[in-house]
Amino acid sequence: MIKENLDLLRMKILAAARRTGRDPNTVRIVAAAKSQSRDSAEEAIREGVTLIGHNYVQEAVKEKPSIGCGPFEYHMIGHLQKNKAKKAVEIFDVIQTLDDWATAEALDRAAYEVGKSLGVMIQVNLSGEPQKSGISRNEANALIQKTESLNNIRLLGLMTMPPFFDDPDAARPFFRELRQMRDELIAAGVMERSATELSMGMTGDFECAVEEGATLVRIGTALFGVRIYA
Repeated sequence: MIKENLDLLRMKILAAARRTGRDPNTVRIVAAAKSQSRDSAEEAIREGVTLIGHNYVQEAVKEKPSIGCGPFEYHMIGHLQKNKAKKAVEIFDVIQTLDDWATAEALDRAAYEVGKSLGVMIQVNLSGEPQKSGISRNEANALIQKTESLNNIRLLGLMTMPPFFDDPDAARPFFRELRQMRDELIAAGVMERSATELSMGMTGDFECAVEEGATLVRIGTALFGVRIYA
């Protein structure tokens, strides 16, 4: 099932990229493995997925795929609490959800202790929904500038989660705003020119996200099937 689902996802990403004149190879799938088994993640890796995402540190420790199944990066795609920064640095290659300075400092210290260069993305809450994590757009510049000064962290780009809509096209303005924000920050010298990643779009709206410039799409249900919770 995973192979067939992945083939379909790749076809949809190809079509979405071509509609806007993009190179489809600039878009990568982050397999959102929340509540999935290690076996499922390893099957996805064997089928060519190179990025595995988890929402929770404890679950990620338990279900991390074996390196024997193929090369992959492990991404934190859920909210990270400062007190779990050390463990997160030990197991993840990239934290996509950095949204406060105290956590940035904790990640930097932990990365230094293990001799690691940690990739991070700044999660921006563009909708202003209080139940969602992420820093506001107005506060993001200061966090980005301070994060860029840290020695053991590499800022890769930006991440966002728009509100849920029945019509995926309704999420388009949020994706477009994040892309414009990235371009403006790079042009102003606030972010390095290499910090081009845009993590946005999930199962219900990833095609719109690709059309608006996503480089990482976080796909769970469309890849693994409906989650089965214990």
